[in-house]
Amino acid sequence: MTSTRLFSRSARLAAALTIATSISAACSLASPEPVEPGIHQIEVVFSNVQSETGMIWASLCTKEQHAKLGQEPCEMSARVDAKDGASVSFADVPSGIYAISAYHDSNANAALDFDTRGIPYEPTGNSGNAKGFFGPPSFDQMKFRLSGPGETPARQISIKLSTVDMP
Repeated sequence: MTSTRLFSRSARLAAALTIATSISAACSLASPEPVEPGIHQIEVVFSNVQSETGMIWASLCTKEQHAKLGQEPCEMSARVDAKDGASVSFADVPSGIYAISAYHDSNANAALDFDTRGIPYEPTGNSGNAKGFFGPPSFDQMKFRLSGPGETPARQISIKLSTVDMP
């Protein structure tokens, strides 16, 4: 009798997990809200810039491009001299879902520098001011939607640059 009860509990748990997995898969396959065609202008303004040495680099990425960030650059990128309140512009951006990643290249070597643990020691920032946990934030944490006719003036996105706080 005990083994029958264990089996039935196991069977119920397996069935519940199967149903939950099916629901999760169906939700992830649901089509996202449609994006209406249009051309957009984006202005990205940086705050919390701690020094005026080097450059601030920003990349505007789609989900597919973001997945390859670090291996391949995004199609749209820009740079500006580092200073608090600095801004970069992206023109003629087609409607879609995007995310922005930025870093302050304080030593002007055109690369984000990491310590031996793989933690960036130069300030970074992301759209939505998203922060990662044991790694960079996901695209979904950073994404924003551009849809329909472009806005005038340009859509403004603020990014606060910061370093990773480690104990």
